[in-house]
Amino acid sequence: MGAGVFGLCLSLASPLWAQSQIVQGQESPAEIPAISETLPGSAQNQGLSLVSAVVTLDQDALFTGSAFGQRVQHQLERDRDALTLENRRIEAELVEEELALTEIRDSTAMAEFTRLANAFDEKVRQVREAQDGKSILLQQRLERERQNFWTEAGPAIAEVMRQKGALVVIDRNAILLAFDGVDITQDAIAAIDTAIGAGKSPNLPLAVPAQRPERAESTVPIAPSLE
Repeated sequence: MGAGVFGLCLSLASPLWAQSQIVQGQESPAEIPAISETLPGSAQNQGLSLVSAVVTLDQDALFTGSAFGQRVQHQLERDRDALTLENRRIEAELVEEELALTEIRDSTAMAEFTRLANAFDEKVRQVREAQDGKSILLQQRLERERQNFWTEAGPAIAEVMRQKGALVVIDRNAILLAFDGVDITQDAIAAIDTAIGAGKSPNLPLAVPAQRPERAESTVPIAPSLE
């Protein structure tokens, strides 16, 4: 039986734009550097002001670098650590119960021992289901928070685009080559922090309260892992 450590799957839903948007006449985002090909060398190094209808944005960096995203990460890490500790505590209790049954196995009638073993199997199944449910809730909370982030951050991002004279924003990871001047990630982070700060979501504990499994008269010789 190993400690149950549940991972989080991160996902990002952006209702503001599609990453596949490209400038009319271009076949792929990789052609975007052609916007500034007439500028010799690095436009930034030569002090030239680069104006483009297309700007790029690192979506992951935008979320994790913002006050909103950092608040979400802190809360989820706190609850994930609490869940891990709870899983270890439950595991230890199940191991203890397992050992108690092992000690009475030889002195217990087969039919009675089978009944106790089956009951403990069911208990472990319910415990695993409950703990998996808590892990799923954490993942769902992250997804909701990220969706809320994009909804609340949209106006601030749009304002940065307006200031840059941009008509289209695409994911920086879809670009093969582009001048640094077309990336608005840091400008957007500053604008979002000013507009919404850490966000309006409450700093809630884990949605499903930790519950200590009731001691039962049943145990099994080998306690299934919570992993």
